[in-house]
Amino acid sequence: MTRTMGTKWIVGIVAATAMVGVGQLTGCGSDADVGGGSSGSSGSSGSSGTSGGFGESEGGTAEQFAKIVIAPENAIVTVDLSAKTPVTEFSAKGIRADGSEVPLTAGTWNFTRIDAAAFDLNKLVPTGFVGGKGEVSFNLNGQSATTSATFRLRVVAGTPPDAAIVAAFANATDDDGAMSLVYPYDKTVFPRGLPSPVVQWNGGAAGNVYRLEAKSETFDFVGWATVDPPSRYPFPTVPGDVWAKLTDSTVGNVTFGVQRWDGTKAYKAKKQTWGIAPGNLKGTIYYTRLTGDEGSGGSFIRRIEPGKVAESFLEQRTNGVTTNCIACHSVSRDGSRIVAGLNGGPSEWATFDAKTGQELYRSTQASGFQAISPTGSHVLWRHWNSGGFGSDGKLLLSTYNSDAVLAEFTPPGGSSSAAPSHPVWSPDGKKISFSVRTAGDGLNFTASTLWTTDISLSPAAFSNTKKIVDATATYGVVTYPTFSPDSAWIAFMRANQARSDGGGKGELWIASADGATQVRLDAANGVPDVGVAPEASWGPSMHPVAAGGYFWVAFFSRRPYGNTFNGANRQLWLAAIDSSPQAGKDPSHPAFYVTGQDMDSTNERPQFTVNPCKPLGESCDNGYDCCDGYCRAGADGKLVCQQKGNQCAQDGDKCTVNADCCNGLRCLGGFCTVPPPK
Repeated sequence: MTRTMGTKWIVGIVAATAMVGVGQLTGCGSDADVGGGSSGSSGSSGSSGTSGGFGESEGGTAEQFAKIVIAPENAIVTVDLSAKTPVTEFSAKGIRADGSEVPLTAGTWNFTRIDAAAFDLNKLVPTGFVGGKGEVSFNLNGQSATTSATFRLRVVAGTPPDAAIVAAFANATDDDGAMSLVYPYDKTVFPRGLPSPVVQWNGGAAGNVYRLEAKSETFDFVGWATVDPPSRYPFPTVPGDVWAKLTDSTVGNVTFGVQRWDGTKAYKAKKQTWGIAPGNLKGTIYYTRLTGDEGSGGSFIRRIEPGKVAESFLEQRTNGVTTNCIACHSVSRDGSRIVAGLNGGPSEWATFDAKTGQELYRSTQASGFQAISPTGSHVLWRHWNSGGFGSDGKLLLSTYNSDAVLAEFTPPGGSSSAAPSHPVWSPDGKKISFSVRTAGDGLNFTASTLWTTDISLSPAAFSNTKKIVDATATYGVVTYPTFSPDSAWIAFMRANQARSDGGGKGELWIASADGATQVRLDAANGVPDVGVAPEASWGPSMHPVAAGGYFWVAFFSRRPYGNTFNGANRQLWLAAIDSSPQAGKDPSHPAFYVTGQDMDSTNERPQFTVNPCKPLGESCDNGYDCCDGYCRAGADGKLVCQQKGNQCAQDGDKCTVNADCCNGLRCLGGFCTVPPPK
């Protein structure tokens, strides 16, 4: 979904390589040792050192070899941040048809991961920014050879204990029956670009010494600490931001473990495996914060960008008009506009500019829950079917700045006892999904099924309406639909009632858009990690752009956050979902807590979207940051919104088909992303 942190550093690396250069080589010699002019360059595909005038016969024709070989092969280099930077010297030789060997001292060296290392002549120098595995290539007179090089970044933090205790850790054989890891959960998938999770465990005692280790193919961390109960440990930021380096260095699994020394002996580590998605998760979650009973003046909208601190957005006064409640909101896919209900219950709705919070329009008619179109141009409203404005069981379509009705939608059997609820637009703008409630009012209903219908804005019309998910004997409510970025899947909630309080129980599911495949999201629901039945997860909202091969779903849940709190308040969580779900297989992964939100309140009904786009020339990190859809390095090397030109679309750039994307990427929901994990 986004460029990695490593890619952001490319500009600096290119500049650094250019400064080092490869110089000019001069001289002459035989075809076994010939010098010549040389030059060096580095770019988005790698870095190189070149030298010419090599491998020519006496007649001036370049010699062709049976093959060229590189040494060392498949090099693995450990880069310790506290030690001198290691340099790996490569060599190449040509193998003639008769088996004789010729050392090659000219040619071009390249390495594909210039965020991890760059060539200076034939010396591959790590940057120290990230670890990574890339391809080393040598090219001479149209012939080439390749091998791999893996740079494993190593960080040690904290002060090691006495040598005898360090040895005890290394030789521990007994399980630690007293200690348990309570957060994060085993098999959690994390995106890049977020702060360190706070690792939390129970069962230790004051003064215990801990050894923490996180390892992947390209990263190795060891931390030493004394962490008194309640034991909590964020990854350190000295000698560098360890979590950022770990996630930027890693694609795939990280093994993590915590060992304890209780003052007498050391125990074996408590271990988990985490996944790292090769993409940043950028966007904003707009959520309802409840500080009192809903509808009594205690509800308003706040927003949080994952990795930052929540901030006020729509408070209880807008444009000088007192509003008892601002909630029941919907955000456009492009992040430009928001529609929200005012004063609770069946009441008027208003639209707002998502960047500034300025009110754009306030309706003259009552509604409830609304849905706003992907570009923010249109609104679906009149969720309620009671409260003084009739029992029509309809949804009404209007523009964002008027409640004049362009079209009406009535689901089959629509009436006061069968009315549409919780509508949502698909990212491609072609469908809406909604529940049809058959018992209860617009807020407290206890029976509903899930439906879809096609929608057209010009002419304004609805068609092809069908039910896709039925209720069950256990859970009579099916509602809160949310589409995946490619509009092919719908996540939703099954529950015993539409509201999460007052004995409400709910769980998350996903279905294909036609309802043919339906899968419960057990891992996201907290089975078995949270230690409770899968009945504490509500109101899912998918991010409209895939990241690192995954869909990302925000939801609210009453569950414990490690040993920080016990789950009394409903709070926001995020979970990864495989972007190619399959029947009979849970595509979800355990959820992680959204840090920075208010812990002293109930936070619910998240709406996850991208940030408002930027015009040409403004700074960016990803193509979808930009209104034109492309983010490129400018003349000064900084990433800015630019026109695409003849380049292929990069990770996070706008696309129409897979062929628009650079090699290895696929077009999903209008933006290039890495393929789903295998």
